[in-house]
Amino acid sequence: MTGPTAQRFQHALFRLGQWLLGHRGGPEGDIEPGLSVVEKDAGVRQVRLWIGTLVHDCDAETVDATVTVTGPAGDARVTTTLLRFGFDSERAVSGWKPDTRFFHGHVVVDHLEPDAWGEATVELAPVPGLREEHRRGSCRVRTLPPRIDVGGSLTALVGSCYDADTDTTNALDAAFRHLRDHVAAPDLTLLTGDQVYADAPAKFYGTMARSTPRTYGLLEYWTSWGMQRYGEHRHLGMRELMGHGPHWFLPDDHEFWNGWPHASVTARHSYANIGRAGRGELRRRLAALRHRAGTEIPYPADPGPPPSDPLVQNYHPPHPDEWDAWGRSAFDLFGSFQTPSVRDRDTGRITRGELDDDPAADPLRPPRHGPRGEVHRPLNQLVQRIDLDEVQIALLDTRTRRTRRTDDHRYSAFVDDEQLDRVLAIAAEAPILVLVSPQPLLVPPYRTRLRDRPLGARVERALDLQIADYPDQYARFWDGLVAARDGRPTVTVGGDIHSSYIGHSPELPLLEVVSSPMSLVAGSTLTETLFAAPARLLRALSGGSAIRDPYAPGAPLARIGDLRSRAAVGDADDVGDAGDAGDVAVSLAGLGRGSPEGLGHFTLTHPEEHRFVLTAALHLRASLAAGHTGGTREVTVELRTDRRGPDAMGPPEVTPQA
Repeated sequence: MTGPTAQRFQHALFRLGQWLLGHRGGPEGDIEPGLSVVEKDAGVRQVRLWIGTLVHDCDAETVDATVTVTGPAGDARVTTTLLRFGFDSERAVSGWKPDTRFFHGHVVVDHLEPDAWGEATVELAPVPGLREEHRRGSCRVRTLPPRIDVGGSLTALVGSCYDADTDTTNALDAAFRHLRDHVAAPDLTLLTGDQVYADAPAKFYGTMARSTPRTYGLLEYWTSWGMQRYGEHRHLGMRELMGHGPHWFLPDDHEFWNGWPHASVTARHSYANIGRAGRGELRRRLAALRHRAGTEIPYPADPGPPPSDPLVQNYHPPHPDEWDAWGRSAFDLFGSFQTPSVRDRDTGRITRGELDDDPAADPLRPPRHGPRGEVHRPLNQLVQRIDLDEVQIALLDTRTRRTRRTDDHRYSAFVDDEQLDRVLAIAAEAPILVLVSPQPLLVPPYRTRLRDRPLGARVERALDLQIADYPDQYARFWDGLVAARDGRPTVTVGGDIHSSYIGHSPELPLLEVVSSPMSLVAGSTLTETLFAAPARLLRALSGGSAIRDPYAPGAPLARIGDLRSRAAVGDADDVGDAGDAGDVAVSLAGLGRGSPEGLGHFTLTHPEEHRFVLTAALHLRASLAAGHTGGTREVTVELRTDRRGPDAMGPPEVTPQA
């Protein structure tokens, strides 16, 4: 079905989705006007702000903004221009008027005082349609300390997995306010993925999102950031959290779609395209069967257009335009609302959505700007670093550069080798390392899981690939990390798994903090909805997590020898140089079964030279929202920068549940 008939059908589906969502007053009410201001990453003397505004009845192409910072952080004023984000080709389906426009931009405010809080106020210049009450907005900002001085401390909030559609009572907002005001006000926030479910729930993803990926993605972000109503209900979302200090973000699959970069039948939204996607998957599987591991995979002659060679699609990172606007819109919106893109950081110019899609208007539109004969360059920052002298925080994106295939020792990877080397170089320098990734790191590789739980491991891998399913690079990562750390204290931070726990490996020495979800997704994608019950049954039959809590206190997480070996390790005699298979990381505390919503934080204090104290805590969201901390699990360890091996991290003290 093509042409006007298809367009009318798509428009009817879009209106049905909006009716289900509660927008029943016409296109002009489909997305709320307003102004949002968020501090992104920060430095010792600077802060980076994101400004986004939605305006109705507006024919402007840009909006000028004046940013003023006041308070202990200093006094500074800068001006910037917000650019229009384009989704005009989708208006025929959405019905949104041509003068409904979204403007956004990033701006750096420099020459501030270190280690200080302040207030950033944004004032927009008048443009047609901009309401007076939407011309001004503000957020709290903070510069970083150059180091954590003796007697000082630093607190980081940790969270992942926020589904706006399941937080209609504003429980996250209440929980964050109580945490900030009565427990531990964070100095910075680390959000490790799935901050927005751009592919959920199925009833909206299959209606509104069907032909409008940029429109629907913008609506999902606007809602999650607390700027959107559900009918007459004000949805606060993450607005209060986003208004408090600096934030660092990592993407995971739901910023795109479940299991990205693998094909999703709902990602193309037509029977013809589903057929094409199926044929493409078959071509890639046949090419993989003919491929001999270690043989050369060609690089595209031109990094601009998406490759058609199935081997290239299998063993090189997915091209951002391979799924047309579906993949590109996800990169566009992530680069706006979350981590500024590589281009944005290099040139200061934020993405303009489909206004950037025309090669004539933008001849160097990434990845066309990359060198010929090489794999295309990443659009987003793969490694981010927070430099606190003795404490180094590194964030590694293990999602957006994953190859589809995991079985080639040379090409299969969850991130580019040079970016992994960057992280390992940071690890080699840092007296104390905090390594942040979208998923947990204390996860046995697939071959080990297959040996221990043959059926359960196959089911889990089919439903959701992890970095532990890339055996060669995963082993190289762990070998490199253990060698780089050389017995110095390490903290790993993750999310994604809809369970929260604190794990410990005394031999490395390493503490892992996993916090997920902030708001548990319901329904998720259409495929998950259809197959959720069979998947739970298979997990139950195979001894999987459906019938036990794999993160209960004392539960084993991973054998260190397994992590460092490509093969499944049976006992110490099989390990060789991989380490002692008897060294086991275990869970110390968790929030329990049933995917309870929660928030995490860790505080590093520096009571004396060479000695830090880390306190990691997990909080049940419901307990915080009710104004108490009865659902808190807390672990405290001493970190020594003058020792190596197990003595560098003291025995953990687990606070009993209140």
